[in-house]
Amino acid sequence: MPMQTVQVRLTKEQLKLIDAKVKRGEYPSRSEAIRDYLRKAEFLELFSRFLEVTGQKPFTMKELEQARAKVWQNKFAARVRTRRTQ
Repeated sequence: MPMQTVQVRLTKEQLKLIDAKVKRGEYPSRSEAIRDYLRKAEFLELFSRFLEVTGQKPFTMKELEQARAKVWQNKFAARVRTRRTQ
């Protein structure tokens, strides 16, 4: 799919977050990090709509934060184990 260039303004904190992820090798570039964040945001919107339509209880912020922490911990732990075995 052809891509277009757009200008985006970010806070210093947002840019630091993105740059840190690029530096750690999670993304090859700032652009790819931003595209991935947009894909995730789109998924979350669709998932929220799905919960509304099916009448299921949406997640609380606490539940989302706990899930995010668990996923991050598992991902981080896997990377540490991989680096130790290399």
